[in-house]
Amino acid sequence: MRKRSRFNPYLLVIPGLMLVISLGCSEDFFNKTAGDRITPDLHYKNSTDADISARGAISFLQEAMPRLVVLDGLRSDIMDVTANADAYLTEINRQVFSTGNPYTDPADFYKVIINLNEVLANIDRVAESDREFDEYILYYFRGGLITMRAWTYLTLVRLYDQAAYVDDNLTSLPESLEQNILTRDVMIDTLINQITPYVFDASVGTEREELKMPFYVNTKALLGELYLEKNDYANAVTYLKLACESYLNTSSMLKVDNTYKDDAWATIFLNAETAEVENIAVVPFSSVEDQYNPLANLFGYSLQYKIKPSDVLVESFMSQVPAAGPEGDPYRGLGVTFGVDSAAMGSGDYTYFTKYEIDKSDPFSSDIIISRAADIHLMLAEAYNRMGDEESQEFALMLLNEGVNKVNPKPAPFARWNRNIGIRGRVYLTSQEVPEGLAGTERIRYIEDLIIQERALELACEGKRWFDLVRIAERRNEPEYLADRVAAKFEGTPMYNEIRARLMDPANWYLPFE
Repeated sequence: MRKRSRFNPYLLVIPGLMLVISLGCSEDFFNKTAGDRITPDLHYKNSTDADISARGAISFLQEAMPRLVVLDGLRSDIMDVTANADAYLTEINRQVFSTGNPYTDPADFYKVIINLNEVLANIDRVAESDREFDEYILYYFRGGLITMRAWTYLTLVRLYDQAAYVDDNLTSLPESLEQNILTRDVMIDTLINQITPYVFDASVGTEREELKMPFYVNTKALLGELYLEKNDYANAVTYLKLACESYLNTSSMLKVDNTYKDDAWATIFLNAETAEVENIAVVPFSSVEDQYNPLANLFGYSLQYKIKPSDVLVESFMSQVPAAGPEGDPYRGLGVTFGVDSAAMGSGDYTYFTKYEIDKSDPFSSDIIISRAADIHLMLAEAYNRMGDEESQEFALMLLNEGVNKVNPKPAPFARWNRNIGIRGRVYLTSQEVPEGLAGTERIRYIEDLIIQERALELACEGKRWFDLVRIAERRNEPEYLADRVAAKFEGTPMYNEIRARLMDPANWYLPFE
């Protein structure tokens, strides 16, 4: 299962600012010497240069994403530390953040933004030199770059509740730089305004949409996610559904279908960039190219083993009810997301994450997924449920459970979704039911709890859980929603009350902003 990453290290000389970027490339470029220096006026000549630059601009995510996965898991209720954990990991688990903690450093995210700005400032050069790089490709290329930058900004404001906004595609630092700090709400509105012009427009060659932007997030999906953050459910439904129905081009669907059903679910994470039906954006790693995914060391039971699944997560997996057989989630749980060392049982630490060691022969080449179909389908279900009407709630439950495939006649809005088998349906789990008599806000919250819990199982260790908990707690104006769930992994210890009290203050949900 060994593979080569599509990111490869080079130096790009930018006027006023030297940035080290990793440039992804075709096989011809793997023979280049790392460290070659090239200036923008010599580089942006053809579509290959554009592709190299687009991939290279996000190469710093190889540093940022493993840290985000750790930060998300330890701050939330899905990860816990082992006796081997260092002080930084232990602090995160206890919601304490000291100066110098490498996991809370936003630098690599800002490097992504600066590099994307550099490409945006120069991408027109390609259109001037390469006739094949026409106005339509330029339009979608620019849209892809702006969308990826928007995702990076969204991640920053979710972590820090604010971010330094780099104006005017800044690619060099002037002698005096006054930082423009935007709050989360202002940033989200800013990002919506930036990426909306790059969403489906029948007048601008939509058949080529996003086709040349591998590893980048989907513009429509991100726009839907931004609206979900704003609690604008109608717009969230519109764009999340559009993302599923016009993925890559107008004839392609982003599906939750039979492709990764049953045991095949685990293959979503093997050479993840090739799982195109499920995965949209991934950060590739390759031990062959000396680009190691550090999560294998942190999670691996036989290696450093500093982080383990929380008892809360393990119990949640084990309590699932499959359509047939004993209790437990047979395809996403034991053996896929986590493992158990029976020889160590009783000694304290014996559960460990396996999601980044599915290919045990080369765990350091495990990719990290930024965005995939199940994530978008569950956000769509969340938005539908919050619409509040009975039909929309039925759509939400349909997407959560057995999908459109078993519904006849097909609901009009889902006429093209006949292959959809639902999040729980494709792993053979029984459908989640809503008790009779629930209505209004009580029913909405019950269904929402089901969806958010399913996201914890489906997307475990993918950097989503903490953001989910914050979003729902803020939406409901209930700090206890988040505090109770995170404190639960400390149940029965002296830390329980301390952690819960700390998280009852929403100011502590965000990292220190320096």
